[in-house]
Amino acid sequence: MLRFLRQVRQRLLTDNKFSKYLLYAIGEILLVVIGILIALQLDNWNTQKSENEKLSNYYHKIQSEISLASQDIHSIQTEIDTLIILNKRSLHILNLKNKDSLVQLKESIGALGTAFTANLTFPILDEFLGQGSLSKIENDSLKLGFQYFKMGLADVKELDSYISDQYSTSIEPYFYKNINYANVVYGNNVGLPRGGPETDYSKFYDNLELYNLVTFKLEVLIAQQHRLARLQRVLDFLQEEIEVFLDQKKTSD
Repeated sequence: MLRFLRQVRQRLLTDNKFSKYLLYAIGEILLVVIGILIALQLDNWNTQKSENEKLSNYYHKIQSEISLASQDIHSIQTEIDTLIILNKRSLHILNLKNKDSLVQLKESIGALGTAFTANLTFPILDEFLGQGSLSKIENDSLKLGFQYFKMGLADVKELDSYISDQYSTSIEPYFYKNINYANVVYGNNVGLPRGGPETDYSKFYDNLELYNLVTFKLEVLIAQQHRLARLQRVLDFLQEEIEVFLDQKKTSD
């Protein structure tokens, strides 16, 4: 083909047909440009196809990770619901201001001495987002979902940190001085032997420090429940958007 074109070009020059040669040269340039454009388009198409395949592989893994995380969140929320009920019960007993009723705190005060953090991890999502994959996502809703996920998880982790600090700086020191932890510990399988000095529950009558500790603990538990619920809604949204993307890819393939 190239040899044929050279022959045509040489013949036009030899015959002094410059105008025709000029037109021919322009046509040849156009053919080259069109060839380059087609090659670039094919390269872009192959690159996009490769990126979509990579996204699809990640999305399948992310779906599995979200499903497992959703189960964990549900279990955590169930535990938090129980802790909220027990702390409300403690506040109710303290509100009675009846010294004879204060001994009932033995059945609920253990919920105060529990630093129940979510400790959620998303290694695949972290890897996906850490590679700057957001810039490769064309679906605006899906991109927004990943951004909301980052914010939602950050909120949950921030509260986890606060819960741990609250326990170590306020709640645990109070237990050291006032409550026999082993006899009221929350949960049935911790393996702690019962016994030791008895807690004097009468001293909790109109006790502002304990009342505030339980109130602050309840406030944090409610906030934790709300943040986990918000994160779960984001995860559900991501699942739906990913499913839409994968369905569309199947159709296009």
